[in-house]
Amino acid sequence: MRIALIIPPYDLMAQGYGSKKKVKGGFFPPLGIGYLATPLLEQRHDIKIIDCPPQGFSNKDVAELLDKFKPELIGISSLSASAKEAYSLIKYLKNKFPQIPIVFGGPHITCFPEQTIKSVPEVDCLVYGEGENTFQEVINSLQETGRVGDGILGTWTRDRNNNFHQNPPADIIHQLDRIDPPAWSLYDFTIYLPLPLMYKKLPVANMITSRGCPWGKCKFCFESGRASQKYRRHTPQRIIKEIKNLVNNYGVREIAFWDDNFLVNQDWVFEFCNLLDQSGLKLPWSAYGRVNTVTKSMLERAKKSGLWCVFYGYETGNQDLLERIGKGATLDQARQATKWALDLGLDVRGSFMLALPGETPAKAQKTIDFAKELKIPFAQFLLTYPEWGTELYDDALKSGQLIPDYQGRTKVAFIPEGYRNAEEVRKMQQRAYRQFYFNPRFIWMHLKRLRKPSVIKQYYLGLKFILGVSK
Repeated sequence: MRIALIIPPYDLMAQGYGSKKKVKGGFFPPLGIGYLATPLLEQRHDIKIIDCPPQGFSNKDVAELLDKFKPELIGISSLSASAKEAYSLIKYLKNKFPQIPIVFGGPHITCFPEQTIKSVPEVDCLVYGEGENTFQEVINSLQETGRVGDGILGTWTRDRNNNFHQNPPADIIHQLDRIDPPAWSLYDFTIYLPLPLMYKKLPVANMITSRGCPWGKCKFCFESGRASQKYRRHTPQRIIKEIKNLVNNYGVREIAFWDDNFLVNQDWVFEFCNLLDQSGLKLPWSAYGRVNTVTKSMLERAKKSGLWCVFYGYETGNQDLLERIGKGATLDQARQATKWALDLGLDVRGSFMLALPGETPAKAQKTIDFAKELKIPFAQFLLTYPEWGTELYDDALKSGQLIPDYQGRTKVAFIPEGYRNAEEVRKMQQRAYRQFYFNPRFIWMHLKRLRKPSVIKQYYLGLKFILGVSK
């Protein structure tokens, strides 16, 4: 069977990051559809991945590619950020190719199935939760009967009266090593580029070593909500094998680990680093960590094996708000974990949330001041988006104005009682970027890094990006 797997058109820079400047970056291979593709390739299906955002493809471009490929099934995966674009693509393709079944999956479907069905009744099947086994069942059903069967676990399907209904969830995959790596051969690594100053060497491959979150209590996070997953992790041996494949067969020169918390289990991290050293692979890598689970010895060991950048989710500079969102960490732990990393010469990227429930402009200023106090080289200040199914969503309904229609992550979605209006929230975000990035200490820190032409170019692009989100 010929199967097209598509990431819908989406302007990542404008809609995802809110930058008014045209800076190309922030693109990595879409792992979700890659995991779906691997077993299908082994069964000799003909698979084509169409990743629209990094190539700037439109709906028309996708249709032209499909017209040449002649798929028998179209699979589309979407985050909530690109849901409207996915809806538009489904309508467009169904009009062009009415006989081809369209299966719609991804995190947005898991959160908003009823909304999706109402928005795109043209879709033939929804897949929610982990999709590897479910998508295989959908394909088997199409091959055997010519239609998607009614009882496939992990799907929303049509009954004989053409009405959608939800089937029970599929079982999670407990042993992650049983899942094959993404179909790396289907990706064109030349089209992918991280944001400026977020990489050392190209090409960069993104990887995940786990699913779910070992903490799973942050009230703002999808991984703690009603659609959360049980935490599971690959063995270090499996991850080293995958890295070897990427380096030897695809020329990958850097790894970006995308786990919610890579630096969480010291024994696992030490074993991974030991195996990486024994393999002879010398490449830089970056990872996410939590300030209350990372240790000094963990960072020291990881640095020796190539870790150059750690990403911390600080969220806020107010201890009362940290407790309100269930972060499970303290400001002092944030200070300590940051100092450990900076003393080792690691880059630290920090993420902060503005307009949390209970926040006021004065509390937001404390968050900005805390970000500056940490002396980290990079920070992002994101407007709070209450994810459906999380406790933060329920809190937001009670403690401010929740804007019902999703407008993208760069638009104000929640106005706490402490703010007058959406404009005040947006101006606070602009103030955060200006105060953090355009102060003498910060500028001097980065001027000292301008030594290589390649680095200077990244700084130029990074400046354009920051100017785009701070105006």
